[in-house]
Amino acid sequence: MTTPDPVEALRERMAAELPAGLIAHIDRVVHIAGLLARQHGADEELARFMAQAHDVARHLEPAALLQRAERLGLEIDPVDRSEPVLLHGPVGAVDLYERFGVRDERVLHAVHWHTSGHIDYGPEAWAMFIADKIDPTKVERWPALADVRDGAWLSLERAALTYLDLLLVHAVTERWQIHPASVLARNALIARLD
Repeated sequence: MTTPDPVEALRERMAAELPAGLIAHIDRVVHIAGLLARQHGADEELARFMAQAHDVARHLEPAALLQRAERLGLEIDPVDRSEPVLLHGPVGAVDLYERFGVRDERVLHAVHWHTSGHIDYGPEAWAMFIADKIDPTKVERWPALADVRDGAWLSLERAALTYLDLLLVHAVTERWQIHPASVLARNALIARLD
C-alpha cells in the first residue's frame, strides 16, 4: 500500500473550497517551487507542500480577512489594516493548523509570511515565496518579474532580494505602503548577501 501524497491530499481538500482560478495558480506555484527546490538541493516535498498551502485563505474578501484576524487575536500592522488582503497569509496559517491539521511549524511560518518574505526563511520557504511571485500569469502582468524568474535558478535569496527591490521601487512610484516585514526581509538579505 502506498502512502498518499500530502500535497495531493491537501490540494483535494482545498479544491472543494477555493475558486478554480486560484487552484490553477496554486498548481503552477507548486510545480515551480518543486523545480526551484530541486535546483538548489532543498527539500522538494516540503517546498511543494508550502506552495500548496500558501493561498488557502486568499479567496476571502478583505473585510472578512480583517474581521477574522481581529477575532483570532492576530497582530495587525497598520499596513495590514489598510490593505487587509495582506492578512491572507496569517489567517491562512491559522486555518491550516485548525481546519487542515497542519502541524509543521516550517509550513505555518512560510504561509504566514509568504506575501512579505521573512528574515528566518529557509530555502524551501524562499522557493515557495519566489514561485508565487514568478507564476507566469504574474510575469505577464508585470514583466519586471522576469528578472526574478531568471535569477531564481542561480540563487533563491538573490532572486528574493531582486523581488523585494522591485516591490520597493514600485511602492515608491505608486505611493503604496510597504509592509515592515518586507523591509526587514530585504535588509536581512542585503546583510547576508553583500
